[in-house]
Amino acid sequence: MIRAGRAVTVFLAVVGLSCALILWLSAGDSVWLWMVLLVCGAAFVHRIAMNTRPVKVPVVMLHSIVGFRADRPKSFSVWCAPHQFEAYLQYLRRRSYTTITLQQLHDHLSKGAPLPKRPIILTFDDAYLDNWVYAAPLLRKYGFTGTVFVPTDFIQDGETARPTMDDVLAGRLREEELECFGYLNRAELRRLADEGVMDLQSHGKTHTWLPVSTRVVRFHNPHLPLRDLRWMWWNRNPERKPSWFQEIRHEDIPWGAPVYENKLALSHAAVTPDPALEAKLTAFVQEEGGRAFFDRPDWEETLREIASAQAAEPIRRENDAAFRERLREELVASRETLAAITGKPVRFMCWPNGGTCPVAFELLEECGYLAATVPSRMKQPRNHRGTNPLHIGRISGSSFFRGTRKAWPWALSFALKVERNRGNGYMELPIKAIWLYRRFVKPSGGVPPGAEE
Repeated sequence: MIRAGRAVTVFLAVVGLSCALILWLSAGDSVWLWMVLLVCGAAFVHRIAMNTRPVKVPVVMLHSIVGFRADRPKSFSVWCAPHQFEAYLQYLRRRSYTTITLQQLHDHLSKGAPLPKRPIILTFDDAYLDNWVYAAPLLRKYGFTGTVFVPTDFIQDGETARPTMDDVLAGRLREEELECFGYLNRAELRRLADEGVMDLQSHGKTHTWLPVSTRVVRFHNPHLPLRDLRWMWWNRNPERKPSWFQEIRHEDIPWGAPVYENKLALSHAAVTPDPALEAKLTAFVQEEGGRAFFDRPDWEETLREIASAQAAEPIRRENDAAFRERLREELVASRETLAAITGKPVRFMCWPNGGTCPVAFELLEECGYLAATVPSRMKQPRNHRGTNPLHIGRISGSSFFRGTRKAWPWALSFALKVERNRGNGYMELPIKAIWLYRRFVKPSGGVPPGAEE
């Protein structure tokens, strides 16, 4: 795979020469014309498939780097294990890649600043504690750096950096004693920034969802999906956000509370529903036995009848000006908070869960940013000279085989994605073959980590 371009060229050349030999035996001297045409054709195909000029910079999206421990909170989704991430780094070192910063990428896109051979950027969303515990030591080990996008509402309290895998390797404690489920604290953010192993940039402030209409899509019940439970819990308990993995409970939200139609906070104008409906619904559920009410087969139908009878307009709906002001406050607050902690400039934005809109992009420069990531649902650039320097395209660092805990399928997926993004067209064939295989064959090795949530 590493030498795929050369291998295909050699293969085509051999086929061309073989065909030329056959034609020479049957057609005489015209064989030389055929041979020249076929070899030239092979070189031409190779030139098209290996479109690595101008230099394209893969920007990889990662999240948590933590092992499959027995003490994992149910609400914590393991994204990539340390041994899988290490396989990524081993591949990059074998291929002579060099990690760069987003500032270097922006300088190249906007001013033509030179880049090292085979540049790449590794980004980590959400600022999980394991980025300090596992990812940073591995990056140092292989001579690479990364970028962490920090949602400032989730920064943990604490002025003491916690132990890492380096402490385990030095014999100071056992790996199972490491604290690794949570978010980075101020001391760890400063250490990462000072050491230069992690560049710290903004992931917004609230990283949440907000109601966008008074349409009730479901009601809070013992089986409410985590996707809805977490944002309702965050918005009601903003001071507890950094510890939500350990603390979130269904019982913290009144049974029967309406779940309104919602969108990511930085993507749509929000509404504030009238609290009278929630008060009526939750009071009714409490009178009917609380949690036991949801054992009734008609519980949802009953609550919908109540909600329909008391449909009301929101007490506040954001107009364009209010929406812009909320976006501006979130962009500025997150940048200033992070810069105050680290003493380093914060000039790049990653939209939480890809939630953004044209208005948010318009406000970037006004709020002190140079560029922002582009969500996967939008047409993403391949980050080369000539593309819009305001937009940063990323590729997922997840595996095509998320159901397995083995390292090599993850490394294979990573290599295919990186090489394709760099301009190696030959990678399309194995990627399409894997996609077709995954379409019809279920993952082996159990449920993908976190998918049960």
